[in-house]
Amino acid sequence: MDLLGLLELLALTAAVLAAVLLVRRHYSSLLPAFRVDGRHGVLEVRRYAKMIVAEVRVTGAAADAFRLGSQQLQRYLREAHIRRFAVPLLVEKADAADSAWTLAVVLPHQLSLEAAPAPKNRQIVLRELPPHRAVVRCLRSSALGEGRVARSKAETLSLVNDVCRTLQCTKLSTVVTLHRFPGWVPAPLRERELLVRVTDERDPSGSGVLTL
Repeated sequence: MDLLGLLELLALTAAVLAAVLLVRRHYSSLLPAFRVDGRHGVLEVRRYAKMIVAEVRVTGAAADAFRLGSQQLQRYLREAHIRRFAVPLLVEKADAADSAWTLAVVLPHQLSLEAAPAPKNRQIVLRELPPHRAVVRCLRSSALGEGRVARSKAETLSLVNDVCRTLQCTKLSTVVTLHRFPGWVPAPLRERELLVRVTDERDPSGSGVLTL
């Protein structure tokens, strides 16, 4: 390779890296606000501020439910003229027996529950998640295969049990998957977070009456 070809390759590499950083920075900026209260091995204990979500309940196999729910939420965002992909996206197994799933997209923090556009799809509901505490584990791109994610969920639940014993708190949810990036982002650049909502010493009932 001559010098000109090498310079062109370096320029292309630099442009790709810059684009990657911009994509990651943009979608990271959409994450709900939180404060890290502590770390326990691979887990973080976070306090989240309140957030407004558009939520839909779907049934079916994991991949089918994810695709259907994402499509419905993405359509709502388009109709509401909210210029973003359906991320950050919270996915939770609502009912193991019926293969029911709850998918919720976090809306821009500038929107209040009253100001958020009403969905045309009656299956989508808007609701406010109050401030809460959660134990969180970040999954890097190398652990994003569905089999690995399933194993990571089981491992995370066991680790959260240990943290709850240490902090003397109680789980308020199953393992919730937070998708930080849309599906078109290449797998090596994507990350997910596994979180379990837990009670707070300032709010043992889990009612959400606490401040960030």
